[in-house]
Amino acid sequence: MNTAIHVQPNGHIEHFHLADDPQRQQADIAAELDGPVTAWRLGRHLTVHAGVTGYRRSRNGVALSTWQDLAGGPGPDLRGPVVATGAPSGDGLLQPLPAASAELVEHWARLQRAAAVVASAPEVSAAQATGTRKVQCDAYAVRQDRASGRWAFVVLDGIGDDEEVRAHVGRWAPELAREAALLGDPAEAIIRVRARIIDRVRRLRGRRWHYSDPGAVAVVAVYHPGDPLLHLAWSGDARAYRLSYVAGLDPLTKDHNYAQELLDAGRTPRQWDHNSVTATLEDGVVGVARCDVDICAQLILCSDGVYHPLETHEPGLLEMAAELALDAKDSAATLVAEALAIGRRRKEACDNATALVVRFPRPGA
Repeated sequence: MNTAIHVQPNGHIEHFHLADDPQRQQADIAAELDGPVTAWRLGRHLTVHAGVTGYRRSRNGVALSTWQDLAGGPGPDLRGPVVATGAPSGDGLLQPLPAASAELVEHWARLQRAAAVVASAPEVSAAQATGTRKVQCDAYAVRQDRASGRWAFVVLDGIGDDEEVRAHVGRWAPELAREAALLGDPAEAIIRVRARIIDRVRRLRGRRWHYSDPGAVAVVAVYHPGDPLLHLAWSGDARAYRLSYVAGLDPLTKDHNYAQELLDAGRTPRQWDHNSVTATLEDGVVGVARCDVDICAQLILCSDGVYHPLETHEPGLLEMAAELALDAKDSAATLVAEALAIGRRRKEACDNATALVVRFPRPGA
């Protein structure tokens, strides 16, 4: 079979069949590259076909490195997607790419893809404090699905203050992150993990899950380097915020609790109404949201031990702390420290506080 390799600058390659007619071959290559096409020939080893408007596109490192290895020196300034074939025969029919040349293309493509994964890795950091509680019943998790390159970020805020709740969030936070990274759909991940929790209660206790069983509120975000959108889901009142490059701090989630229901009805919540949640990881509605990654300077996932004292007693401090942070680590640590400092100054009880902060790579930065 006469095959060629379509090589993208990011290292993605596809093999496709070339016809047994010179004119048809050229038409197929032009269709692959959205022609017209210019061809460069390197002896009997390689012919590289590229679009004539390639100067407007990014350099094709895979094709350039393959050419340089075969030629022992610099070659044409190859840009954008290219098609690699063997040299043409006397009648103009392009020959199959020699096996050694194909292996070289595969080698440089693998290296390019690996480099792209490293370059697209987000900067992630989390900070926690127990506050005046006895047990840390918040949990967070970060997972990447190696096959797809997707990242998932999770914060769980356990309901209660005992070892059983601590064990519950510690078990299900990484499970939820793995599921979200695998699926790419954080809402579906919550639904599937919820089903596993309910099934576990049924097997261990012989009944349905009850609100008196260990539970938690959850917020999940999924990031894929190739997707311009960040995908979020939540159940309960753990929150996500976006610190934008252009518009400051924006909440991305809407609480599932009694205080929010009162606000939606035009009524004023009382001091502790936010403590009555109306949805959890184990039961109730699942909210969904999306936002553009490109303008997201920071993604902040946090429990109410962080956002409630900051927004209630020091409006604007949450945004200021994030904006002044040097990096994700500084932002997460500052948010938690400021939340607890407010409690100490006011001589109030401090809830478990968890902040997970993500900074995404910017194209061309």
